[in-house]
Amino acid sequence: MTDETERLTQPERSCLQSVARGQSPTTATQPHEKHHKSGNDHLASARKKLLASTTVEAVARAMKMGLIE
Repeated sequence: MTDETERLTQPERSCLQSVARGQSPTTATQPHEKHHKSGNDHLASARKKLLASTTVEAVARAMKMGLIE
């Protein structure tokens, strides 16, 4: 992995965790977030940081690294 993986934001982790639980990534985003990113935006950013080509791959990598449960 890269140094970027250590910089996953809380919203990125929350979206990955939601997907891991079978939920929509939008359930993890807060409507009052400063940057108003969508859950899909957070997932795209997390995929890039985790060097994953799919969300499933990003979730698996995050789980393996202990970033999510």
